[in-house]
Amino acid sequence: MVYKISLRYKKYSLVALLSILPLIATNSILSRSYINKSTIKNNGEIKDVNNKLNDLEISSIQWEKFELNKSSSYVNWEKVDNYNNNDSNLDEINSNKVELNSLNRSIVFNNKIVGPDISWLVPPGFKWSSKYKYDFSTRGHNRRSKGQPFLGWNGGDAVGQFYYQPIHLKDYSFGLNMGMRSVYSGSAIGGSSAIGEGLSLGFRIDKSFSDISGFAIGGEQLIHFDGLTDTGRDLYITFSKGWWSYNQEGLFPLNIATFGFATGKMAEGNVKGLCSDLFGGSGTEVKHQRSLCWSPVFTLSRVYNEKFSTFFEYNSKWFLLGTSVSPFQEIPLRGTFAIQLSDHIENYKLNNFDDLKWVFRLSLGF
Repeated sequence: MVYKISLRYKKYSLVALLSILPLIATNSILSRSYINKSTIKNNGEIKDVNNKLNDLEISSIQWEKFELNKSSSYVNWEKVDNYNNNDSNLDEINSNKVELNSLNRSIVFNNKIVGPDISWLVPPGFKWSSKYKYDFSTRGHNRRSKGQPFLGWNGGDAVGQFYYQPIHLKDYSFGLNMGMRSVYSGSAIGGSSAIGEGLSLGFRIDKSFSDISGFAIGGEQLIHFDGLTDTGRDLYITFSKGWWSYNQEGLFPLNIATFGFATGKMAEGNVKGLCSDLFGGSGTEVKHQRSLCWSPVFTLSRVYNEKFSTFFEYNSKWFLLGTSVSPFQEIPLRGTFAIQLSDHIENYKLNNFDDLKWVFRLSLGF
């Protein structure tokens, strides 16, 4: 019997064709003996397939004619954008919305998970984490001359900072910070001052614009308690914004941009203006009082997961390329290492290997 398929029954014939395709495929496989020596494992038992195939005759298949239900509806297909089955992200972040916060120079997810640093010196603009109100940080850099080893300390210098951000409203937070000029003693160059010298006081106010953007205004080492502070009166105004690479919240990597204006150690470069003697000058030297000037600063960061990030920073004095890690999920400990690519003294000319120096930051929140 020959069946003619008209356009009227086109949709039903397609369904019938799809229904018999597995049977046609079975016939083809059996006739060509693609599984001559195959075995099938069923409920832990290995069975020989060849013996079973020999007993099967295609002519024994019983065909039955059936009518399609003409009242059946079509399958409704729905387009899903940006589907990605990436299970590497934290369950804590796998939600409809992810709020970005900060802890010192680090990124924080949903006020819970402290990630790596997204800068070395430039403060981010995200609202401070309400979970961790305290953070202790020490930062420093080596002093390398030609012929000295790259990884050597080489008479470097380091300072300490303590942050306390106790006031948290829905979109705002406010806190204070204290700086310590000297955290070690011993080097004739960078460690000549006694431990505890050069105490100073600063502040920070920040506001969230959205879950992924914010603004901060503050100062570090703003008020000097003695005349031994040369770490700079670092006033700043910064804006930060993040965006997920696949336009799906919680799906790494996360990109972050920070831009703003700053003074003190973040205004020692060749591009600056609005200079004055406000607050007693820049505070970058003990013996000489220099004007307090403002300079543009920025960072571009990429957070690959909740533990690892890289960043490119311009802090007026240096161009830096750095990386940061936050190795423990339950302990907000972060470590950062960056290479000084260029210096304002050489008009930001790219350093060769003999001129490369490095900086570090080590932070612990609680």
